[in-house]
Parts: sequence; structure tokens; C-alpha cells
Amino acid sequence: MIFRLGMILAVTIYSANDGFAQEKTKPSPDISSPDVSSPVFSSKAPSTRVLTKDQWTQLDGSVERGLQWLATKQQGNGGFEAIPQGQPAITAFCLMAFLAQGESPADGQYRQSLSRAVEYIMAQQKDNGLIATIAPSGIPISRNVDHMRVGQTAVYNHAISALALAEVYGQCNADQAQLLAPVIEKAIAATLEMQKWGQKAAHDVGGWRYLDELDFIKSDLSITGWQLMFLRSAQNAGFDVPQESIEAAVKYIENCFLNDSDRKVHGYAVGRRSSITRAMAGAGVLAMAHAGKHDSKEALASGEWILQHDFSNYNADKPLYGSYWSPDRYHYGAVVCTQAMFQLGGKYWEQFFPTLVKAVLANQQPNGSWPPEKFDRVYGSCYSTSLCILSLSVPNQMLPIFQR
Repeated sequence: MIFRLGMILAVTIYSANDGFAQEKTKPSPDISSPDVSSPVFSSKAPSTRVLTKDQWTQLDGSVERGLQWLATKQQGNGGFEAIPQGQPAITAFCLMAFLAQGESPADGQYRQSLSRAVEYIMAQQKDNGLIATIAPSGIPISRNVDHMRVGQTAVYNHAISALALAEVYGQCNADQAQLLAPVIEKAIAATLEMQKWGQKAAHDVGGWRYLDELDFIKSDLSITGWQLMFLRSAQNAGFDVPQESIEAAVKYIENCFLNDSDRKVHGYAVGRRSSITRAMAGAGVLAMAHAGKHDSKEALASGEWILQHDFSNYNADKPLYGSYWSPDRYHYGAVVCTQAMFQLGGKYWEQFFPTLVKAVLANQQPNGSWPPEKFDRVYGSCYSTSLCILSLSVPNQMLPIFQR
């Protein structure tokens, strides 16, 4: 697990050329003495002082219980417990929850479980590159699919699962990396193919939408956010990703910002004033931050909106903040907003994280899990538990995509 308070953190660094790497150590962040000489330190840099020593200890214990519970929910095929429509994205979330705590498929007490999870995710890839248990396999990717069973879920499964594989790629030995590389390359090709679909309106160019053509909206921020994170993760891992595809996605997300007199925040799609959620606000901030635009007026405005609509009311069963909200998924919003506010740093992080931690820790079940998402109960507790662990793990900075 991760220990912060002046202790030594063992971090294993892997190279695709060296097989299993030797374990190396580096000092963990010391909450009492930040390194102000560091080039990344500034008054806006996220601080570990947002919690007390006792609170960090409670957080670490909570995460450990969550991981222990998750480990009991892995199935014989390597996947974690979930309905088929949620696979392998839920397994990918579970995998990333372990990775975010410094666990690895190459080392540690969970290495065999994580290796099996990676193999399960890889096995779900179709011939056309899509990574989804329920999805068309033909080339090119068919859009003639049922919306509820395939169209709505397949693209999420693909983007989230591909992101997990790109994140774990750097922690594999040479043999594992050799198996993973073509899977990730095919996933990139599928993502780029889907980015080019049917964007008839100029403001939709650069984004992604469902597998099927559901309605007049051709791109949305929810799917675009995950696809963009995957492409960035793959690029960071050394894969060839066209920079113009990333720039087009960032431009689309910029277009999703609502600059109204009564709300200045990123929304679900361009001009959709009725579709505002915390997850979309966070996705907008995250995209801007990863593009180096932490201080853009749009990112800061969405950060302010998130502070005004915090996560103190855990897993509410209805929208809380006005009729213009779409169903607001607590756990999904929590993991995206935690990343976003960490990226913004300063007051955004300091005011946001303690409130979220208090609510999440208070609602952990005795067995270590968290209750299913009230807007998506069908996806179960592996989904909600993995997202809670990911939210609590953002300060560790163990996942490259989390790093500031």
C-alpha cells in the first residue's frame, strides 16, 4: 500500500526491455516539508496537508479493505463480478484500483489476480479492435446494433478497458508487453475510426458518441473524455497517436463549455444547457489540464462549479441541484472530479478532497465494499467500490494518467 508520512515508499518501475525490474525506493511525500525547490512546486500544487496524519491512516485502511473485498470478487475467467454489458470496463476499473495503490501484475500480493485481469480484458477484444464483451466483431465496425444492449455500452467498455491496458503496459515484462502492444494498437485504430463518424456539425468534430446513431447529437463529452484519456495514456506509453486527433478532441471539449449568465461550466454536449453533471464538469477540467490549460477561464469556472456542488451527500438517489441536472452518477463523478481538482490544485483541491473523503469513508460497508450506484444499480458493487478506491488514490500519483 501507499504510505505518505515520511516513510519510504517502495515503487517498482518496469521496462518492456528488461523484463521484471528491480525494486527501487524513493521518499514518499512528507506533509510537513514540501520540496519548494522542485520545479513542479507552486502555490497551486496539490498538497497532502489537506488531511491530518490520522485521516490519511484512516483513508489507507479504508482502501486496503476495499482492495481485499475486490479480490474476493474476481471470477474464474479473470474478470471481476459484473453483468456482461459492463465488461470488461468494470474489470478495467478494478485493475486500475489496484494499480493506483502501487500493485502490479508483475509483483506484489495481487500479481496473479492482476495478470488474470489483464488477460481477461485482452481476450474481450474483437477483430475490429473494439474491447467489449458485447460488441460487433466485423470490419469495419458496424453501427447497426441495439442501443441499450450494445450501442450505449460498447464504446464506454472499449475506451475504459483500453485506458487500463495502456496504463498497465509500462509495468509489464518483455513477454507481457509483446502480447499487450498489438491489442493496444488495434484499440487505438478503433478509437480513431470512431472519431471520424458522422460529425456533420462543425461543433461536433473531434468528439465521440455511441456505437449506434441514436439521435441528432454526434459527439458527447462523457464518451469523449474517456477516449481522450486512452489516447493520451497510449501516447505516454510510447504508442503512435496522431497529435491532431488529440487536439481535435480537446477543441471539442472546449466547445462543450456553457458560458451562460447563470451557469459557466462544461456540459454533456455542445449547447446542451439541460445536461449538466459533476462528471461532465470534471471531464472538462481534466481535458483542459492535460492540455496544459490548468489556468484557462473555462477550467477554473468548472472548478468553481464543482466546489459549489460538492460530494458531501453520498450517492443521492435524485439530482440535488436543480431541474437542469441529468442523472448525476455519484461514483463516476467522484473519480473524474477528484482527478480534475487535483490537476487544478490550490484552493480547488484543498476545499474539495476532505469533503469527498469524509463522505466516502463514512459510507463504506463493513465488508469493505461501497453500495451500488443508485443511478446504475445493475452494475453492482465492484463498479462503485473500484471507483471509490480510485478517487481516494488520486494523491498517490501511481497511475500516469493521474499525474499532474
